[in-house]
Amino acid sequence: MRLLKIALAQLRSNLHDKNKNLKRVFGTMEAAKDQGADFVLFPELFLTGFLLNEQVEELAESVEGELITKVKKYAKELQIGVILGFPERHHFKIYNSAVFINKKGEIVGTYRKIHLFDHENSYFTSGDSIPVFDTPQGKFGVMITYDMEFPEVARILALKGAEVVFVLCANMIPYEHHQHVYLRSRALENHIFIAAANKVGLEDDYVYFGESEVINPNGHCVFKSLNNEDLAIVDIDLSSSASSKEILNYLDNRKSDLYRREGL
Repeated sequence: MRLLKIALAQLRSNLHDKNKNLKRVFGTMEAAKDQGADFVLFPELFLTGFLLNEQVEELAESVEGELITKVKKYAKELQIGVILGFPERHHFKIYNSAVFINKKGEIVGTYRKIHLFDHENSYFTSGDSIPVFDTPQGKFGVMITYDMEFPEVARILALKGAEVVFVLCANMIPYEHHQHVYLRSRALENHIFIAAANKVGLEDDYVYFGESEVINPNGHCVFKSLNNEDLAIVDIDLSSSASSKEILNYLDNRKSDLYRREGL
């Protein structure tokens, strides 16, 4: 048995107020650590709020920036891993990113959102890599909201050995059904755990509905939050992934040569 304890930070964020959001990050890290969590997962763009528009230029920072550096130091002090969404400035471009920090306060890597939703295309550059982060606790991948609706990202992560895919969400009404279906599909078709943390609250006309979840490799929900703020601690057994394949074994039964000939 290989147990992993995940904290899902289903929270409101303060639009454009990074300092207030940073205080919430610290408080959430403390609460998660007190409950024995290995990693705490925050929603998409939690450090700034989602509707950034033209203000993204002044709110973006690099992974070496002041606030991310503070999160790293506190992660090291508490000995807890953090997956945090923020607007990242990198090589004169701005990405909708998630920084993956390990229990030593080290940045294992950064995932940059590939599939940009609606107006995001006006402010962000699309990411161009699908990394797997290797830690003593296991191999992990990351997706950000709209990425979950494209099966290729989760499939590539699974083929690279990811055991859990963390999904940072900013899903609003009326997309509850989409989130429900895609989280289960990505877990089941790849024999992996999916852990998703969604926002709650209001930003402009957007209502974020929460319903953060952990889905096991058989596509079954092992935990689901409601629609209010919540910090859920969920235990998963990573050793159960192998037994989920059984005769279905979607990964080994793929016809890669055929797919390539057909242009996929």
